[in-house]
Amino acid sequence: MKFDILNRFTGKVQVSAEIEADENTSHSVKLGLAVKWAYQCDADLGGAYLRDAHLGGAYLRGAYLRDADLGGADLRD
Repeated sequence: MKFDILNRFTGKVQVSAEIEADENTSHSVKLGLAVKWAYQCDADLGGAYLRDAHLGGAYLRGAYLRDADLGGADLRD
C-alpha cells in the first residue's frame, strides 16, 4: 500500500512510501514502516511530521531528520 509522509510545516506530501500493511494497521505502525522504507531509499525526512511513529528497532544512523517532529515516537531499541 502507498503511505504518505507529510511535511510538518507545509502539510504537503514529502515522501510516498510503498509499505506492506493492511487498512487495520495502526497509523503509528504504518508511519514507522514508511520511515524505514524512506531511510532505505535515502529519502530526505528533514521537517517531516513523524509524531507517534513506531520506530522501535529501526536502524536510522545517518538519517536526515533535521526539524522532523518526533514527539511521542517509539524509539526503543
